[in-house]
Amino acid sequence: MCDVRQVEKQRVELQREMDDLSQRLDEAGGATQAQIELNKKREAELQKLRRDLEEAHVQSEAQVTQIRKKQQDAVQELAEQVDQLQKVKQKYVQNMSSATLLMGWLQLRLYFESTIVPRIV
Repeated sequence: MCDVRQVEKQRVELQREMDDLSQRLDEAGGATQAQIELNKKREAELQKLRRDLEEAHVQSEAQVTQIRKKQQDAVQELAEQVDQLQKVKQKYVQNMSSATLLMGWLQLRLYFESTIVPRIV
């Protein structure tokens, strides 16, 4: 009977140990499942962030293109203004040269008229 009690005791201990291991396995499996779900959520979040980043990149590229076009248009407009100002300056210089020549000619004529006319009279 000692053997039967001993065997029964061992069986109970083994059953308890098996139940304990089974419980730990269930807990570990649950933890693993929770970790899998958490990883899925993180992966979905990461995909969303990637899409958002790509969208922001596309918008940024569009803004850069728009700004470059505006800058190019402004440079072209300024170049046209510079050309116009150079033409105005050139006309001014020509008019000044003509006026200077005319003034010099008139001064010369006055000089000759004032020196020649009084002698004749």
